Amino acid sequence: MSVLRELSRQLPQENVIYFADTFHMPYGPRSAVELQKLVYAILHFLQEYNVKLVIMACNTSSALVLESARQEFPFPLVGMIQPIAKSLAASSIRRLGVLATEATVRSDKYAQEFRQAGFTGEVYSCACPALASLVEEGAGLDHLEGVLTECVAPLRQAQVESVVLGCTHYPFVAESINRVLGGCIPLLNPASYAVAQAKSLLTARHLLRSATSAPRETLFVSGDILTFERRAGQLLGRQIVATQVGFSRQEGYFTHIY
Repeated sequence: MSVLRELSRQLPQENVIYFADTFHMPYGPRSAVELQKLVYAILHFLQEYNVKLVIMACNTSSALVLESARQEFPFPLVGMIQPIAKSLAASSIRRLGVLATEATVRSDKYAQEFRQAGFTGEVYSCACPALASLVEEGAGLDHLEGVLTECVAPLRQAQVESVVLGCTHYPFVAESINRVLGGCIPLLNPASYAVAQAKSLLTARHLLRSATSAPRETLFVSGDILTFERRAGQLLGRQIVATQVGFSRQEGYFTHIY
């Protein structure tokens, strides 16, 4: 959802197809093999719509599946990690924190990408396994900040200077994260960097849509559609209308439900 919000800010003229695999949420505890099957199924589904570019709007998928997916699909794929790593490579930050899912932290992908981009500071990654689900559920503030306080303790101990919100759910609870970190640490949202890279790619390939008509937004959801529409509407501050899709476990692909 934070990527969808950023798309409306940076690329408001574009037609957007958004796929929310809430049926298999959360992705954080899943293995790389499981994630590849699910992500490939989503990408095959999107390929039917002749998409010109896909943003993999999940840090866990970006960490574990992005590189292999780039070899399998014909359209450009933008992940959540490389764009922010490249943008911050020359920054003066010496101690950078990353708050992410357990799978993203296990992959060490943030530290790898930052080092590869030329970042010379230290990267401290910290997992918060329950946070994405709590955001989805709209958990109460006390419970949310109680969980966060425990999660960010290692980052406070490391005295990090900035924190990357390494899950697309986390920007929606940025105020709570800021409070438990002490209220004075800049929070960095990878979604803004990813969408900026997508815009740059589309511009370079002369694929930006001209605003000759109103843009279309199509949202597909694999889980409970009413729950998704209600919660997404709360997070984005506007009415959300989604379309239900099904998942065939036997065949391993997503299907339209008519």
